[in-house]
Amino acid sequence: MAERPDPIPPREVQERMRTGCLVVIAACLLGIVLALLAERAWGAEPLIVAVDGDTIHVDDERIRIVGLDAPETYQARCDSERQRGHRATAHLRRLLTGGTVTIRRQGRDRYRRTLARVYIDGRDVAAIMIRAGHAVPYDCPRGRCPRRIDWCSATT
Repeated sequence: MAERPDPIPPREVQERMRTGCLVVIAACLLGIVLALLAERAWGAEPLIVAVDGDTIHVDDERIRIVGLDAPETYQARCDSERQRGHRATAHLRRLLTGGTVTIRRQGRDRYRRTLARVYIDGRDVAAIMIRAGHAVPYDCPRGRCPRRIDWCSATT
């Protein structure tokens, strides 16, 4: 009867396996880093997400769209405002996927959001949202903002 081979590989084989695994892991990590660097260097499109009807995120930057006020979704004062807010957000999301987005930054607000005019294929997003009935005009000349609309009692 033949003897069974030792189930534990010799020390030399274990070291080679460990070294091989480390080389594979290092190569994978290097590939990921190079892919990320190449993406940034070649000007990959930024990720643009509609947070609500008048705020977007561009990568890590929060941008308040200038020129409109849309109903709230997360801090709505009533169910009607929340529903309108969700419709406004959905409309803005559709707009953002429908063309080339241009952002013209104008400073920051008191919440440290970037204030900006946003355009889709050269068309002002604020004007589009207002015409569609998902927002109302809202401008703050020299930082003086008018009282916001009460979406809970609005009939628009």
